[in-house]
Amino acid sequence: MKRLLLASVVALGMSAPAHAQISLFQDSGLSGAVSKGDIAGLKSQLLKGENANQTDVHGKTVLMSAISQSNPTMVSLLLDGGASANRADKAGNTPLLLAVEAGNAEIVDILLKKGAKVDQDNREGVTPLMAAARTGRADLVERLLKGGAKVDRADFTGRTALNWAQDGRNARVTTLLRQAGAR
Repeated sequence: MKRLLLASVVALGMSAPAHAQISLFQDSGLSGAVSKGDIAGLKSQLLKGENANQTDVHGKTVLMSAISQSNPTMVSLLLDGGASANRADKAGNTPLLLAVEAGNAEIVDILLKKGAKVDQDNREGVTPLMAAARTGRADLVERLLKGGAKVDRADFTGRTALNWAQDGRNARVTTLLRQAGAR
């Protein structure tokens, strides 16, 4: 009804009231629940059968939105509701890579337990291990190595996780990578 009313108003060259325009663009579904941090709403939408792999125009999934909000409860609910732990956005960024870049160890652990591919790279060839090394997060480097991350992978510029750690002058990360076989 509101859409028809707004279309009629626009067709007549009149301006629509601001609240009508805003209400047309509010998302009351799964992505709306995630963006609001509404756990009960998320559970409700999942129970209704909403697709847990919904994306925006950039290919960013609702799972990625929950990760960007650092909300481990929502991340777990979405994964349990069928969200893919490995679905990449249009830039090739995966949920695990985004969690590493956000520095959220709890979400990294959840994703690894739910089958996130530890060496899946983005369109620039960057893996989660490289991102953890670049930011100097020894705790994340350890988690990823335990999860089976390969230390010898290189991005499209030829840089490995060890190169990133050395550039950041992070001795702890450099030591961890060398102990894991990086050269």
